[in-house]
Amino acid sequence: MMRRLFLQTEGDWLRELDLINAAPDSWNRIKFRSSILVFKTGPFCAPAANIVKQTMLSAGGDAVVSRHVISCQCESTDAVLLGMPRHFLHAAESLLHQPFGLEKLADEIHRTLSKVLSGSPGIVKNMELKNGKLVFGEKPLVMGILNVTPDSFSDGGKYLEPEAACRHAVKMIAEGADIIDIGAESTRPGSDSVSPDEQIKRLIPVIEAVRKRSSIPLSVDTSSHDVADRAIQAGVDIVNDVTALSNPAMVSLISSRQIPVILMHMKGSPATMQDNPEYTDCIGNIYSFLEKRITFAIDSGIRKDLIIVDPGIGFGKRFEDNIRILRRLPEFRWLGVPLMLGHSRKSFLGEITGENSASGELRDRATHVISGIISPHVDILRVHNVSGTVESLKVSAALFSEREKDR
Repeated sequence: MMRRLFLQTEGDWLRELDLINAAPDSWNRIKFRSSILVFKTGPFCAPAANIVKQTMLSAGGDAVVSRHVISCQCESTDAVLLGMPRHFLHAAESLLHQPFGLEKLADEIHRTLSKVLSGSPGIVKNMELKNGKLVFGEKPLVMGILNVTPDSFSDGGKYLEPEAACRHAVKMIAEGADIIDIGAESTRPGSDSVSPDEQIKRLIPVIEAVRKRSSIPLSVDTSSHDVADRAIQAGVDIVNDVTALSNPAMVSLISSRQIPVILMHMKGSPATMQDNPEYTDCIGNIYSFLEKRITFAIDSGIRKDLIIVDPGIGFGKRFEDNIRILRRLPEFRWLGVPLMLGHSRKSFLGEITGENSASGELRDRATHVISGIISPHVDILRVHNVSGTVESLKVSAALFSEREKDR
């Protein structure tokens, strides 16, 4: 009798091989044949795309290109390549001798495969901070949200007073937060900007109060150079910039201080970002944007090991875009820097569950479900409810601890 197996972890495979008394080296022989790899690359001119397709087919894999390539009726096309590692290696060997600069594709295949076969996209394991360090490992770090604003979409006004904000920070720390992210300007859809002076007035007393109580890493959620500078002086370790260093003064500050920075994708500005956002290729556009901002930051003197990225759930995204980002989150890990996700209590969760209010715990259950599911593919979870997130990560760790991340 034949049945289909669903072997999701290396441990699952090893147990099945042990049950049939397989040779000890069986897993090493078959582990890179246990799944098909899929890559996207390009653009190629039509003749080059035809060569790539035929080369992959000859190697035992496949390539999908524009249907107009065969007639040379398109100027260029991207290609989706698929196969097992050995198929790509055979193809790369052939591409070394092909025209149209395809030897560069051969080199890229080798570089990409080396990361895939090692099971790691090369993400830094330890990020040094003014106060301690961030250690990225088996489970995501939990970043607790502390909004000292009157108008944030979920908890605006609750922690505007410094003492209330400090109590909430201490509570999140006790619940297991690894980082506290403090912001004084709402970036909810349709929100207006807040002056740097007002942000500083709200932030500094809270930062100083929390810092007196704890040495936990702190981040400041701001795109203002002046606010970030004052916050760093008050004891903040990380700058969370939703505009991804669009302010030249912020670039200079981060570069001179060599302080970690979070670069987020946002389409438009908070005031306009949800006014009918559209994408032809949501994942490709976001990936390309973040890749360019990483390169820009490095070229501006910011070390790569101090960069974190965030695909920006809810920031200029439609419902289907948010869902697609979550389904394909592992792709962003291959940017080679730590990945943060901020999905907590966002409106798309309300569209799924029917819970239209973002306040309190109404959307926390859906938030925790997503946190648990995507935990193997993210480094930091930015959430309102720390205790529930910590619990969901304990459950997901039991399920995914053996999973080879992002393979």
